[in-house]
Amino acid sequence: MSSDCVSEIRDIAREIRDVTQDEIEHYKKNGWVKLEKLFAPEIVEKLLQRAKERMGQDPLSVSRADPGSRVSDAFKWYSRWDSCSYHDEWICAVSHSRELARIATRLMGVSVRFYFDQMFVKVPATKMGTETPWHQDLPHHPFDRHGALGIWAALVDCPPEKGAMRFLNGTHRAGLFGRFSNRTDGVSLIDENPWLLDQYEISPPLDLRPGDATVHDFAVVHCAPANTTDSPRWVYLTQWAPAGALYTGAPNHRTVNLGLEIDKPLLHERFPVIAV
Repeated sequence: MSSDCVSEIRDIAREIRDVTQDEIEHYKKNGWVKLEKLFAPEIVEKLLQRAKERMGQDPLSVSRADPGSRVSDAFKWYSRWDSCSYHDEWICAVSHSRELARIATRLMGVSVRFYFDQMFVKVPATKMGTETPWHQDLPHHPFDRHGALGIWAALVDCPPEKGAMRFLNGTHRAGLFGRFSNRTDGVSLIDENPWLLDQYEISPPLDLRPGDATVHDFAVVHCAPANTTDSPRWVYLTQWAPAGALYTGAPNHRTVNLGLEIDKPLLHERFPVIAV
């Protein structure tokens, strides 16, 4: 990375604010929290610029880790650019910053390992975009324990009608309910567990401005309504795991063919422990 890029990102990273104690308590209680003005405008602008350069102004496909690879969006919930920090040094400097690691560490209460990042684009319903059904993230990831989280930062205005996420407050303590994200039979987590809507409150609709973020525990039940506006919803997501989490071998495109050993930590250059 060039010295100019390092100097620039150090200055900007200082504008990634820390979490407050009230936000930490909200997260622990509910399994999610909204962080207003998490990213400085300069970070938002450059992340969005890089995403559009890579994905196009109106993306309708999934971009895997290979810069030349495109696959169709089978589920039509969103288009995405996987592992963007692996191919862009500026994004990597943001995603691997001590400032983001500090947020994840304070919310988890343990040291953390960078896991993955993505650009998410929920396309409008008029372009065949759909809602994201109720699900948990953790059953789809190869960790032997709870605690992983995602920091989901809006890069454009994300009012409720653009498909901002909704959460079932406190369900990160309710147990795991299975792998629903990739099902093709139309059965959702709530279809099989309707009692959750009786016992847990749905979070209010969220109105996010560029640079605002939500953080959610991988075990909290959440969904996202369809984007009913006429423009895409652009989001940058970083994911973090407890540094001590062991690899279970469960299939996931983030970890395939990396030579990870089952029942060992995720010891690979793509998953560094970031000290704060």
